[in-house]
Amino acid sequence: MTKLLYIEASPRKDLSYSSQVANEFLDAYKAENPDHEIEHLPLFEVDLPNFSAEGATQKMDNLMNVIAGGSGIGEVGEWAGVLSEIERLKSADKILLSAPMWNYSIPYRLKHWIDLVVQVGASVLVNEKFEYVGQITDRPLQMVLSSGSPYEMRFPLETDGIKTDFQRVYLEHIFRFLGFTDIRLVKVQPMGLPGPALEEALATSKAAAREAAKTF
Repeated sequence: MTKLLYIEASPRKDLSYSSQVANEFLDAYKAENPDHEIEHLPLFEVDLPNFSAEGATQKMDNLMNVIAGGSGIGEVGEWAGVLSEIERLKSADKILLSAPMWNYSIPYRLKHWIDLVVQVGASVLVNEKFEYVGQITDRPLQMVLSSGSPYEMRFPLETDGIKTDFQRVYLEHIFRFLGFTDIRLVKVQPMGLPGPALEEALATSKAAAREAAKTF
């Protein structure tokens, strides 16, 4: 059965603009694909695996084992939690990610999850040319990203030295590092508008999400 993993990176749930638009996407996707499995990963509600000095040490032990020709150290200590999150991502046929912009970047819980699943020696390997090769391939990623101000689809963009988008460009870069090539985007912006202008912008984003779901 085809499985879609929905990673929700806002703690505000239905009050979150990114979550609202992602839910519109999901409703349309389910209508098109009623037999597909949906796994929901609300990052601010789940207990993400810890990654302390123990996990960092096991990460290096695993990397050295792989470099030496081994298959890794297996599920030990905190590294077991890392492997479980990598497997969650690998087991999904499609990924939906919703996230607000925090401080020009992403929420810290999303960064925590990324630091678990992006692991050289596990989700990323090194070839004989010493090039990184992402191991999570052949699946699409749909991002739904909200921000209070409008940001252009290029980087870097600065307006009066402050409006630089480290949200979209970082997420695109890190998922390409993992091996993703089919990365799609619905921008939910600008959400800092007053009254009717905000509702109009939100409605436009919801319509774009519903349309995107038809071909995902």
